[in-house]
Amino acid sequence: MQFLTYELAQEIVERTMKILNHNINVMNNKGIIIGSGDKERINQLHDGALLVLNQGESYEIDKLAAAEMKGTKPGINLPIQFNNQIVGVIGITGEPESIRNYAQLVKMAAELVLEQSLLLERVQWKQRLQSEIVNRLISEKDFNEEWIKERAQFLGIEVDQSRIAIVLKQSDDAEFSNQELLRAVHYELEKNDLMGITLNNEIVILKAAVTIRENSELLLLVKRLEKASGNKALIGIGSRTERIKGLTSSFLQAQKAIFVGSKLHPEKRIYNYEEYQLDILLSKLAQDEQDRESFAFYYKLLEEGKKGELVQTLEAYIKENGELNKVSEKLFIHRNTLRYRLEKIFELTGRDPRNIRDLVELYLAKLMHDIT
Repeated sequence: MQFLTYELAQEIVERTMKILNHNINVMNNKGIIIGSGDKERINQLHDGALLVLNQGESYEIDKLAAAEMKGTKPGINLPIQFNNQIVGVIGITGEPESIRNYAQLVKMAAELVLEQSLLLERVQWKQRLQSEIVNRLISEKDFNEEWIKERAQFLGIEVDQSRIAIVLKQSDDAEFSNQELLRAVHYELEKNDLMGITLNNEIVILKAAVTIRENSELLLLVKRLEKASGNKALIGIGSRTERIKGLTSSFLQAQKAIFVGSKLHPEKRIYNYEEYQLDILLSKLAQDEQDRESFAFYYKLLEEGKKGELVQTLEAYIKENGELNKVSEKLFIHRNTLRYRLEKIFELTGRDPRNIRDLVELYLAKLMHDIT
């Protein structure tokens, strides 16, 4: 396996040269210079590096020795080790006497950069695999249970268990990337949770629900996710599912909860499908193209109501379940004023809010207006 790439070698060179006023060369396991402060030396063979690779230990080169060696200048060359094997060589240009004190520090710095890079690559590989698993689990078309379980085993995750889909969608005023959001929410997850990014840049968490027995426990988790996102993400919560094939439905519910919930209550950040289930079902009816003209009567309220007072009255009437005293208190108006407004709504729309069937039509029309 090739541990040292040109990009990583050059990163080692640039990091090291910031703190050391000497040229640095990095050679691969064949003695070829793949990173250097002197760009003209890249891709040259370094005889000193070959000696280090053959002997397995550092090698000092003075002026006399350098004159007899190909692609070599005075300096000290040291093996770069990873997992107890030599994967390359790092060289410091200069007279050995003047740079000997720095040699081991430069070697340690190179090995640390290499280790960090490979660790990051491993983490990113796990993230990509998790993301692929998540996208397969929530897909209606690309579902392969055997493939999913096989890949999840690589990560030590048991897929086939009770789960809840949680969707995080960046709000318009968000100032950070999805990668930053991924890192932030990662610390709120447990071993068997899965997290990935969809093609629409939504972050999807398939939360293992074994430890979540009450809605209050789920809400506490989501509140922590909201805080981790800097209160900038819109969060949708789907229903709990016991089946691996039910995750598509839970994911779609979380998506719909965000879509409908954010239209009806833009001041909120968290939208639970269970709270918006009726609104979502009714919105499907309201969005039927053939029925759009059936709700044209609602626009008369928008046009006639002074400062939107008739629409506000209808909203309060629905929210307070038609209890006149509560509606009057909420709107700070007398009951007689409320009765007048309800009559006005009836007069304009032909639908009486005090009639349950007419109220449903009014609510559907309002819903249609709010979500489109």
